[in-house]
Amino acid sequence: MNGSTSSCTVAIVNRFVRALSVVGLVVWCSITLAAPDSFELGDGVAGPTCAAFTTMGPLAWGRAGGDWVDAKGKLYGDQAFATQSVPLLKVRQVIDWDVTTLFQKILDGRQTQAVILLKPKAGAMSGIVDFHSRESSDSGTWPMLKLKWSDGSQTRLSPAADTFLDCTSLSSLGARVDLKVGGSQSALLRFVLPKSKVGLRQAVLYMVTDQQYAGSSEIGVFQVSPPYSRVAGSVKPGIAGGFVGDSGISRHPDVLFATGFESLAWIPEWSYYDPRSSAETVSADDAHLFEPLIGKALRVRFVKGKNLGLDLRYALSGKSESAPEEIYFRYYLRFGDDWDPPISGGKIPGIAGTYGQAGWGMRKSDGYNGWSMRGGFAVRPSNDKSVAGMTAIGSYTYHADMVDVSGDFWGWSDGPSGLLENNRWYAVEQYVKLNTVGARDGIFRAWIDGRQVFEKTNIQYRLTSKLKIENIWMDVYHGGVAPSPKDMTLYFDNMVIARKYIGPMKR
Repeated sequence: MNGSTSSCTVAIVNRFVRALSVVGLVVWCSITLAAPDSFELGDGVAGPTCAAFTTMGPLAWGRAGGDWVDAKGKLYGDQAFATQSVPLLKVRQVIDWDVTTLFQKILDGRQTQAVILLKPKAGAMSGIVDFHSRESSDSGTWPMLKLKWSDGSQTRLSPAADTFLDCTSLSSLGARVDLKVGGSQSALLRFVLPKSKVGLRQAVLYMVTDQQYAGSSEIGVFQVSPPYSRVAGSVKPGIAGGFVGDSGISRHPDVLFATGFESLAWIPEWSYYDPRSSAETVSADDAHLFEPLIGKALRVRFVKGKNLGLDLRYALSGKSESAPEEIYFRYYLRFGDDWDPPISGGKIPGIAGTYGQAGWGMRKSDGYNGWSMRGGFAVRPSNDKSVAGMTAIGSYTYHADMVDVSGDFWGWSDGPSGLLENNRWYAVEQYVKLNTVGARDGIFRAWIDGRQVFEKTNIQYRLTSKLKIENIWMDVYHGGVAPSPKDMTLYFDNMVIARKYIGPMKR
């Protein structure tokens, strides 16, 4: 996603670790990039929960409670790297785990950070243990990792972040003074590892108990394995691979429309443009650290106090062609240096069949009146530095099975994940295939820079064959209801609509 590869080692741990939202483990693997380099697991408001590895989005675990691999490399396995008994006592206890094998593996992979999970032993009767966290007022009770090196030296580390996952809570619990382990609760800790030219002889994790409930416990240490660490990271080639910089791509027989916003008369290329939009083509914008993709780009602005940034549509039916039932849509996206949505998320481009009746603006889809699959961006908590300069994106969808009057948000959690940084171009591609009437077999897929980040194959978009894919909707809207609290800028370029997968442009 950031244009580099890695061995899931540094790439994933360094990035996920920060996303610590798993059910506790440590991460490393051997695939390619994940979240942005700047994404670090924090224990602030955007930290992990039972459902998500970051609440910004939210971006979900593979399953509720988090994802892990055990000492044998098995996903959701029960063979801990280390296990320790915690007897039920009324006094404070210091519990230690020998995690040498785990940390030798981490350091052998040249990782600079590690996230570990503490969870109850599977199948065993377990009480609940409250351990002191790094937020405890008594620093002597904080979790501590003791590393002994082959040259006789030692290193003592407190966690850079710690939290616990509780499936009764929708919020990050990293600000708590305790770390609960037991039942469905698991503790996660992130450590920043020192650089060393000598080998690791021993690694021991120490935790101090506070209170205990309901009996003794058996607690194991596991390794984090978020969704993007288990998905092949290779770039999927497509139509665009045959056209350098997309030049001439509109001549491909499966391409319905393509534009780079180079023409002064770019608006007439489209079927509809709302004149209230704040959009114009630019080749330079130094104030927002803009760098062109190729030539001009379409700059869209949220103006303070307003909601609408852009309403631009391309109709997919005309005199010579009926509306399709499946389509690919790719565009390049860049969030400007001033992009910072602190109070609300909103909408970005996608695919729709609203027919002016339903599928947007609290107009609930019932299967007969319309549907939409726009993109969406999430609010960015301004008081959590771990997600500064990043935006979680996903799908904001109105479909026949929706429950609320507003749309459902599906975070793009897979592959390299839907976390985008300011001041970088990304190829964003979406695919819709409408369901067979009477069946839940509709499909939606999304890719970022040619790597799949989302797939859902059981969607019921419609209950009548009269609903088709009506248009491509370049919608940029703040909210919900809340208008933008500040001026914010984003850019679009090299947009392509096609019958087949498009992929990133050839450089």
